[in-house]
Amino acid sequence: MADSALELDDFLSRFQLLRPQPTRHALNQRQAAVLVPIVRRPQPGLLLTQRSPLMRKHAGQVAFPAAR
Repeated sequence: MADSALELDDFLSRFQLLRPQPTRHALNQRQAAVLVPIVRRPQPGLLLTQRSPLMRKHAGQVAFPAAR
């Protein structure tokens, strides 16, 4: 891995320090969250899935895995 690249643990520790900054427009919105699945390998990556081309909505799109 290149010297300039962050190790996975360094990335995660920096990411955990980030806190959302609500805006005036966001105060009246309902809360939501997104799980970003990071695969722990020699070169870390994101876990993604491709939606079936037969789906009525968002067919064939690449997305994060979902429970529905």
